[in-house]
Amino acid sequence: MKLSENETEIFTRQLKDVLEAFKSLDEVNTEKVKPSFHPQEISDVYREDEAEKFDWEPLSNTKHKEKKYFKGPRIV
Repeated sequence: MKLSENETEIFTRQLKDVLEAFKSLDEVNTEKVKPSFHPQEISDVYREDEAEKFDWEPLSNTKHKEKKYFKGPRIV
């Protein structure tokens, strides 16, 4: 798909405006600013992985069990 001459002029002006905006960012004094990839300080949000006792017995509500497994119907 080709751009018409009018579209080319519009996009050229828009691209020039975008490049000018980036050029103005180059003029900002960042001498004493630490590089950052996030606007806020991020700390580790994960908890320590600690083993906990599992008190729930999932087989306690069924009569279809054998030892510590669910028991299903014999297929063969």
